Amino acid sequence: MTAGRAYGFLTVARPRPAALARALGAVFAIGEGAVETGPEGEPDGWRWDTPVQCGYEWFGPGDIACALHVYAGPAVPDPPSEETVARALARELGTAVLTGAGTPPWIMRVLTPAGGSTYARTEDLDGEDRPGLRVTAVQAGVAALPHVPVRGLPEVVRALPLAPRDTGPRLWPWADLVCRMEAGWPPLRWYGADMYREDLRARDGLRDLEGDPRLEALDARFRAVTVDDGGGELGADPASAPWYRRRRPAVLPWRVLLPADPEAADWLWKWVEDGAEGKPGGVDLSSLDLSGADVSGADFSSSLFCGTGLRGARLTGTEFHRSHLQGAELAHADATGARFVRADLDGAVLRGTVLDGADLTRADLHGADARGASLRGTRLLGATLLDTDLRGADLTGAELGENTFGVTLDDTTTVTGLKGTLTGPATLIPAPGGAPAPLTGPALEHWLNSRGAAVRVTASLRAGAPSP
Repeated sequence: MTAGRAYGFLTVARPRPAALARALGAVFAIGEGAVETGPEGEPDGWRWDTPVQCGYEWFGPGDIACALHVYAGPAVPDPPSEETVARALARELGTAVLTGAGTPPWIMRVLTPAGGSTYARTEDLDGEDRPGLRVTAVQAGVAALPHVPVRGLPEVVRALPLAPRDTGPRLWPWADLVCRMEAGWPPLRWYGADMYREDLRARDGLRDLEGDPRLEALDARFRAVTVDDGGGELGADPASAPWYRRRRPAVLPWRVLLPADPEAADWLWKWVEDGAEGKPGGVDLSSLDLSGADVSGADFSSSLFCGTGLRGARLTGTEFHRSHLQGAELAHADATGARFVRADLDGAVLRGTVLDGADLTRADLHGADARGASLRGTRLLGATLLDTDLRGADLTGAELGENTFGVTLDDTTTVTGLKGTLTGPATLIPAPGGAPAPLTGPALEHWLNSRGAAVRVTASLRAGAPSP
């Protein structure tokens, strides 16, 4: 008979005890009747003879609702790994589950209901009656934690040293960087540019070892996994910088923060490895779940994102020129300053998406759901806005230019400073209980301009006139 095994988990949402028993009964293959659940520290009525026992502890302030203390007794053969149990709980309970990630203790692994995983940085909170825990950053966006910023987590990387143990202390940082590049940037396929600069400073301190065979061997390996860009990536002066500062990694590990979904992460990383930015034909990332990824500033010109999940993704300054995003899910994504010139966003979900300062010139948004989207200062010149839902959207300072404007509006649509020319008709959704009403010509112009816009509604575009 095997010894018992203890597990510890945190959940973002409160699980129902019955659902918890079912999930544990399934993952331990013993049935829910062989699982006892109850509040931690309240032994009255507890069935101590059950093979699996789970005490739960409710948390107070912060992002974590509950701690689970699970014990699989000796009667459970071959108890599964902690990750296996955590994944099963996330899937069956429908909430993100956190578990220990080793050192440092404030870094935790996050398993999502959809099967994804990432890491989180946490901090304790003082609660009056119950403990509290706040999640201060995640390596990839998590739907259950929409307010938590997405940040690279150097602690996770530094906790996995790769240089050989017998490497001398002076050579160790340089050797660790070389080994990490050769291994493909484990464990996150991410490495901060500031971390790389720190390693270059460590190399600066080795100049007195020039000619040492150990350093020469490391330098040769460094050259093999880097390319000479004249210092452009990191801003080195090619006239004065040493040779290693004029080189950058062949695969840039700070280009993106990968999503939690493993399949999508693999495809996006392949794009990074291929260095495909700006290449004719772009990349096909259709139907993948890139939710929570950070691809700010990337060039996805002429790429395919049909049906792609980009919910909560960070797309600031990202290039989508002539890309296809039909049916893409961009709800609550941050696309500030992104370029969607001539992009196809038909049927896209843009609910709560931030598109401030973005360029959607001649983009197609037929049937797009942009309720609650922020389009402050957005260029919509010549964009096709047919059956586009703009209820609750903020178009402050947005710019139109002879747009087809068959949109849905309501009294929460903000149009202060909206300018340009457009055609109707639009549909106005009144207060609850009222019937939708069409707005055409002068009526549409009056409705918009009485709310701070400065637009002119034309009867129609001139036949054969080119779009701007």
